[in-house]
Amino acid sequence: MLNLILKHTSILVFCWMISGALFAQDKIERELRVEEKVVPKEARDWFYDAFETTKRPKWYQEIFESGYSYEAKFKLKGKFYSVEFDSLGLIQDVEIEIDYNELPKEVQTGLDDYLLDDYKSSDIKRIQIQYSGKPDDLEDFFDENSTEGILTRFEIEFIGLDETGDSQLFEGLFSDKGDLIIKRKIVLAPSENLLF
Repeated sequence: MLNLILKHTSILVFCWMISGALFAQDKIERELRVEEKVVPKEARDWFYDAFETTKRPKWYQEIFESGYSYEAKFKLKGKFYSVEFDSLGLIQDVEIEIDYNELPKEVQTGLDDYLLDDYKSSDIKRIQIQYSGKPDDLEDFFDENSTEGILTRFEIEFIGLDETGDSQLFEGLFSDKGDLIIKRKIVLAPSENLLF
């Protein structure tokens, strides 16, 4: 009987630990500036095909809990861009910093409702429109304005009161309809800077 209780308790503890790991939504990453020559050729080729007029982006290696990626950051037509590639150089997404009033009304409403419902107070720090899709579709989007195969989402960084009542920096990913997809706490190294 004791063995049966211990077995069930062990299973419950294991399930609890797994569920905690699945719902632990901390974003822990560190950015290091790197020379362009260390970035995979596939990433550099895609970047210069899609953004032909851009010269000399700043390249970074992002190190996070499950690996690393590469990111090109640059300014184009008054907007800050961030282009992320996986460790092998395959394009992941392109993010462009925008203002709150550039969000579609549906997304504004969803974001406002979420922040009012879940936080006593909040302060939006950064909003980015995020484009993802197959490499050729993304390249066509930036080269030719073709929207075929493009998934649009919105990444929003904000400060809100967490469950302990302390101010905490969060990142929320919202759909093009204004629905929250995922929320993570942002954990930065003391010297990290939110902006590039």
